[in-house]
Amino acid sequence: MATRSVPRISLLLVALLLVQSIAARTVNDILSANGCVCPCKPVEVKEYYIPISRTSDWFGAVAYCRSVDMEMAEVLNAAEAEALRETIAEEFDPDTEFYWIGANDLGLQARYNWALTGRPVTYTNWAPGEPNNARVEGDERPMERCVAVGKATLEWNDFLCKQEKKFVCQKFQDD
Repeated sequence: MATRSVPRISLLLVALLLVQSIAARTVNDILSANGCVCPCKPVEVKEYYIPISRTSDWFGAVAYCRSVDMEMAEVLNAAEAEALRETIAEEFDPDTEFYWIGANDLGLQARYNWALTGRPVTYTNWAPGEPNNARVEGDERPMERCVAVGKATLEWNDFLCKQEKKFVCQKFQDD
């Protein structure tokens, strides 16, 4: 009976070590192991991530973030805005001017909500004159409904959702 217990205990110890090593991995570890070197900045309980060499319209950005078990970035306060600024500053793409985040007014005009939660946007950093829901000449419908942040100033601007831009995803650290 003692000889049967030893293999079971060994198997249990190996399983516990495996679980412990997996639990200790961070988003950066997982992304680096999969050949994706990207800047991720922890802020309290989440990290921001900018996919390398990838642009998309706003809807494609939402889909991409979800496909890698993340969400479009939410910026809920000044500390998160600073973490986002640091993440964007580490980007090595001088041609990118704006990055999609999860804010939009697709539900009701001028009522901005977050894509992930549907919660109202309460913290903002709009550029002067924004959001302006700019329209195509002769078209009465508001056209700019999705929000991007400027690389240089981190000020927010609304854009046509179908425009191609780089984007920011977020991942909660305990996911």
